[in-house]
Amino acid sequence: MFISSGSLKPSLLAVATSALILTGCGGDSSSNDDGETGKVSMSVTDAPVNSALGVYVQFSGVVLIKDDETQEELTFDEPKQINLLDYQAGNSVELFTDFEVEAGEYSQIRLMVDTEGNSDTYISFADGSFELEIPSGEQTGLKLVSGFTVTADESVSFMLDFDLRKAITVTGNGEYKLRPTIRLIDLADYGAITGTLSSELCNSEDTKAVYVYEGEVTAPDDLGTDDEPVATASVDAELSYTASYLTPGDYTVAVTCQAELDDPEADDEEFGQGEGFSFVSAVVTIETDGTVTVDANPE
Repeated sequence: MFISSGSLKPSLLAVATSALILTGCGGDSSSNDDGETGKVSMSVTDAPVNSALGVYVQFSGVVLIKDDETQEELTFDEPKQINLLDYQAGNSVELFTDFEVEAGEYSQIRLMVDTEGNSDTYISFADGSFELEIPSGEQTGLKLVSGFTVTADESVSFMLDFDLRKAITVTGNGEYKLRPTIRLIDLADYGAITGTLSSELCNSEDTKAVYVYEGEVTAPDDLGTDDEPVATASVDAELSYTASYLTPGDYTVAVTCQAELDDPEADDEEFGQGEGFSFVSAVVTIETDGTVTVDANPE
């Protein structure tokens, strides 16, 4: 497990939006800045991290930043502490709903995350709990750069997918970091992949994980590379998995029995290029509201 502890300060978790998955629900996508408004809603889901019993993130509000750098800010009446591990395999929790904002083009979302206290944003294991650090959060937050549109008199709803297998890492100083590996998915347009693993694919004690790649991939690469998976999913005790909130398109599914060896911040040459995987699927196609089944069996 590539994870640790450290002292933290208040920070902003800035979430970038991907233009490929950010067309708002309904209406025309043109900018509309003449005092007209639309509504934005967001929920939270998670792809889990090995060994953790809880990953708690405390949100105090949200800031939406337009292309012209004007801002729309929502401060929650009370901070919302969410255990991300409670919302996996397609389950989610609402962060806020129907936030009325000025219509137009937005370039960034910032989630205000509390990290000053000892029990606000932290990760817990069987042997103890550790504060989560947000690198550079006090200055700029964690950013992904792109944009989305709020259309006048329309409502848009998005899912924030915290892929913790990618997001949580450990530093040489033993500090746990929460990195910006959050996907923002338009809830008007998504599907899922589900399936089971053969009991012969991995040993029972192995740390299993499912990696999902965009397009056709014959030699899947590991986390921390330019060709890393777009999403990951854990395997439950019944050897089942679900990768949810995937935008329509073509995907390849790969299974590793060595997930604990994959450092999300490094290109592990011995792990990548298919070496760390026990199964690679043929390409499959997801349609809106569709679920594709991919079972992993030894060749």
